[in-house]
Amino acid sequence: MSYQSMFKKMAFLSLSGLVLAACSDEAQPTTEDTTEQTDSAAGTDTDTNTDSSTDEETTENLSQNMLDWIPMNENTRYVYEGEGAESAAYTVYPQFTHSDTLQVVQSGTGTDSVKVYEYAENEVREVFLRGETYFRDDVVDTGLTSEQDQYEVLLQAPIEVGHSWESPSGSISEITDSNVSIETPAGTYDALEITRTLNDTTTLLYYAPAVGMIQSIYEPDGDMTVTSTLSQLEDEVPEEIPLTVYELNEMATALNTVETTLELYTNDPARLALTEILNGSTDVMSVPSLTENVELNYLYMGNDGIVHADFSEELITEMNAGSGIEALLLQSIVNTIGGYYQTDEVLVTVETEPYESGHIAMDEGQTMQVDLSSVEE
Repeated sequence: MSYQSMFKKMAFLSLSGLVLAACSDEAQPTTEDTTEQTDSAAGTDTDTNTDSSTDEETTENLSQNMLDWIPMNENTRYVYEGEGAESAAYTVYPQFTHSDTLQVVQSGTGTDSVKVYEYAENEVREVFLRGETYFRDDVVDTGLTSEQDQYEVLLQAPIEVGHSWESPSGSISEITDSNVSIETPAGTYDALEITRTLNDTTTLLYYAPAVGMIQSIYEPDGDMTVTSTLSQLEDEVPEEIPLTVYELNEMATALNTVETTLELYTNDPARLALTEILNGSTDVMSVPSLTENVELNYLYMGNDGIVHADFSEELITEMNAGSGIEALLLQSIVNTIGGYYQTDEVLVTVETEPYESGHIAMDEGQTMQVDLSSVEE
């Protein structure tokens, strides 16, 4: 799905440098007594008033570890306030971490975008971007296709003023200052400044050690400035995803709906939370659609928009229902899963084989459709 033109530019330029981090004891905001930053212009050495020894000392003290600038901290929601455009305000949450990747979701007004950052030895790249994504899948494992043709290099060593690089996306970035004092509602930080240009647009990105991105200033033209500034860090909180659950009514003749919220911490797969809801382990459903022994072996959306849901054999062996009730139970499962992914097709398999019971038999590759006709009003 395509973005609106303004959001797409912002997501690609000013927001692609977004990172997550928890505000640890090592990264407390500085106070008003913070040591005054150096006065030298970024990347220049022609100012005769510049204290070159101070510049060298500042550069020597800069960490060369990518994780110090773009950390992989978990269970922390970043809240950004915005000026200049409605989409400048957003939140960010870390969904999945691996040894060399970080997946985050950026939630703004009316849309969610999923991004994946890849950590190489000397740089961090944004290698995946997918807009309007309201479900949680570990895209590193599922292989979902990105809407981003060329990756963006967010940061590259050596971390020193004047170092610049060109990304495959076509942008050119430069470290233009190493000690900029940035005031935010979350505190005042001494930050690294990166200036990124693409065609006629400029974005200033500010990173604080062990915190991550604290501000971005996007200037698409001379008459407009869009600013996103860190306003709050919410530690040890889950990502919240609204969910409509479909269950049998008391007479087992139709389906009712129940509204709930999935609360998923970093690295929590949605399939486990959905299984617990559908098998009655939570108090969401009055009539569970699964028995407690049924497992969801895997659950993901493919690039074709079809959800693949593979269950353990207990889905069939412990069904113990007539054809009408079995059909309704399957429909409740398909409607709930399809609604979570906001798609109409779900491929239900059992131990990777097509669903086949004494009443219902599906062909290879045959999907089940989300159908709300049996839902009571």
